[in-house]
Amino acid sequence: MIIIEDKKTICLYTGSNRTKLVLCKQLQEILGNNTHILSYAIDEETPRHEDTDLTILSSSSVEEELIECGFLNPDMTYFVCGRRINFDNIESILRIPKGEVALFVNDTKDTTMLCIQNLKDIGIDHIDCQPFYPGCEAAGDYNYAITAGEMWLVPENINNKFDLGPRHIDIPSLLKIVDLLDIKEFDVGTIIKPYTDKIIDISKKMVVINTEAEGIRHLLKEKLESKGYTALYTFESIKGNSPNLLEVKHKAQRLANTDLTILIEGESGTGKELFASAIHNASKRKNGPYLAVNFSALPEELVESELFGYEEGAFTGAKKGGKTGLFEQADGGTIFLDEIGDISPRMQTKLLRVLQEKEIMPVGGGSIKKVDIRVIAATNKNLKFMVNQGTFRDDLYYRLKIGYVNVPSLRERKEDIKCLMSYFVQKEEETKVSIDKEVYDKFLKYDWRGNVRELKNTIKYMMAIRENPCRITAIDLPDIHFFEEISSEKEEESRLDYHLEVILQAISEINKKGLNAGRKIVTELLNQRDIQLTENQVRKRIDTLCQKGFVEVSKGKMGTTLTDKGRRYMNKNGMESEQSEIKVNNNHQQ
Repeated sequence: MIIIEDKKTICLYTGSNRTKLVLCKQLQEILGNNTHILSYAIDEETPRHEDTDLTILSSSSVEEELIECGFLNPDMTYFVCGRRINFDNIESILRIPKGEVALFVNDTKDTTMLCIQNLKDIGIDHIDCQPFYPGCEAAGDYNYAITAGEMWLVPENINNKFDLGPRHIDIPSLLKIVDLLDIKEFDVGTIIKPYTDKIIDISKKMVVINTEAEGIRHLLKEKLESKGYTALYTFESIKGNSPNLLEVKHKAQRLANTDLTILIEGESGTGKELFASAIHNASKRKNGPYLAVNFSALPEELVESELFGYEEGAFTGAKKGGKTGLFEQADGGTIFLDEIGDISPRMQTKLLRVLQEKEIMPVGGGSIKKVDIRVIAATNKNLKFMVNQGTFRDDLYYRLKIGYVNVPSLRERKEDIKCLMSYFVQKEEETKVSIDKEVYDKFLKYDWRGNVRELKNTIKYMMAIRENPCRITAIDLPDIHFFEEISSEKEEESRLDYHLEVILQAISEINKKGLNAGRKIVTELLNQRDIQLTENQVRKRIDTLCQKGFVEVSKGKMGTTLTDKGRRYMNKNGMESEQSEIKVNNNHQQ
């Protein structure tokens, strides 16, 4: 209870009318009816000088505005109060899932950071709050935004928005106000008790919500597992300690913490699906569904209906009631699009819209549905080459490649072979089985064009036919033709045709002269040597060399250049020619 001998008058200046109403109510509840409060919202009213016992300003920004307009002067006594988050509406954000990232939006950096700290101080740390204020850019996509009365600053593209309302005056400021008013026999509990009661109430609700959430997560996990909508692998599942692999794993782990679309490139059998699964399990979506679709295994006529679903009667044979598509089933989680290089041009256009707008329309449907999904795509094809060829949309390529992971081949990390061998042997049989050094040495010499998958299958074969139950020896190795038939050495023994070889040689010579090895200069050089190919024929053969990995085509200074494979081929086949004079039109030396 507050005992006031003489009625005290307070004049309150705030930025907005909403803040004025909230702070007037708070002060009235604390100071009682014997206090008279005058108030002005400076964005709607012209402030007036009042003869009061105390002048209170709601923030330093209000102070700056009043000084700028000449209302405040050095002789005037006033108090700028401190503020804290309004706990009355805090329950609304308690149900944001644990681990989610949310923008905390306010009008200044200092206020935003203070609000985030206020949440942590009362134990609300299950949300990763990222600051956002005027002049600040929000990097990435966000599903949630929280603000303290500044809803107009929240980005429009965020679907889930929570307004806690204008901030309250904090406890130190309330105590200061009581002191400045010289209020006698003031019960401090009037200020402290509502605060502590609210904290206790919030804590109780958090316990209840966490218990409910755990139960829901358990049920959801069981449901997803029953449908097969779960990711089976984590980063622990990706075995190996080579620098190449560790670097890629580290990059993938950092990307997992974002919500970016990711493109995974790599040869067949390198473990692209393991990386996709691990990224999902390390992300904030790990409790959501994980669906995988392989475009190379899906007939073209079924792709659209499988991905987008369909309405009843959309086509002959459509199920009664229609069907939910994979994109919609993956809502709240991740969808893995494997072999994305096999998608048709028509579906490329539709997929681009999903990535850009996060919207789908079922086949035969008339309304658009929003989906909250993360897309991870993978391919063993050279998408950049396909873009240059015009068979893959460049805008889709760059939209998929916001996050990028290139999984190294096994021949690029041969130091992992021993570790992988032991791992696969252990998976096949629980009892200890040793591997002879001769087997390991043989495996090191092999190029493993089928990568980790081929190594795994080879171990399975050797475990099945081994003569000694406790050892794998050279006797258990596959037939010698298994290694010789598909090794890279044998592959490179087959010669390119004549025209491909002379074009490869011409590119090498042009590069060594420091000239741009474009198709025009290559054509001129060949014609000078009585090799009559048109510019279009040269272009097609350069594309073939690029597809085979012998050259790389870029728009840079050097144009077309030899790859390591191309240089190895020339060295092996004695194609390094003498440096002859190259006569070309100056217009091509760009």
